Amino acid sequence: MRGYQDQAEARQGLSFWFYNYNRSSGPIFSIRPAGLKRHTVSLKLGPYAAPCVEHIQNRATHDDYAFAYAFTEKLKGSFDLKINGLQPEAGWQVSPDLKISVTRRVSNQQSTDDILQSINSMMVPLIAAMAELIGYEDEDERPEDIHSDVEGTLTPTLIQKRERSLRNRLLCLSLHGERCGVCGFVTQDIYGKELTSILEVHHIEPIADIEQPRAYDPRTDLIPLCPNCHRAIHRRKPALTPEELKGIMKL
Repeated sequence: MRGYQDQAEARQGLSFWFYNYNRSSGPIFSIRPAGLKRHTVSLKLGPYAAPCVEHIQNRATHDDYAFAYAFTEKLKGSFDLKINGLQPEAGWQVSPDLKISVTRRVSNQQSTDDILQSINSMMVPLIAAMAELIGYEDEDERPEDIHSDVEGTLTPTLIQKRERSLRNRLLCLSLHGERCGVCGFVTQDIYGKELTSILEVHHIEPIADIEQPRAYDPRTDLIPLCPNCHRAIHRRKPALTPEELKGIMKL
């Protein structure tokens, strides 16, 4: 991503865009103060974004839109979400006049912590939604060990290992939140903001048990777990389900 501080608007804000687009030719993500105690994050298309819109219209699949809808549904459940100025409805599509805005109350509009929290909680899901529709997982610049969305491929190295999708990990944590799906553990609550998340992504159907590589749906097939709960689930074969572990822990 690239970005800058926009001082041309009536109220200063921050704007960001994908590195391979300029400010005018692709999606623009911005955050600005609203009223006295709110931040508004918005997504809109630049004035010369027609090629980007056409690219999305030609390549985005039903599954790509399903992921994008999942992100906006998550935002709808926590914040004031508007799509083209209206209450959001299922089935929105990318068009040159698309505009999505998300607003939340904050303690201090100028606080770095509040700004970062608004970016993480409201802007990042919008960026992830557009990244799905544009198809950044197909870029050649991705890490060499991330080959596809299909997980479980056996790759010859010094040993045989099951390939795991970094994209699916990011989607799982974005969709389900940075909280253990069994005990509710949150890394920052225990270790503070200086330590990055130690949550792990658990496959409801363990990768080791699949006969053929397949695509995993982060919404239904994956769940974030703390290391303790993840290890506990795999103490039995076949592995416990998250609900079974909750029962054992009387949660």
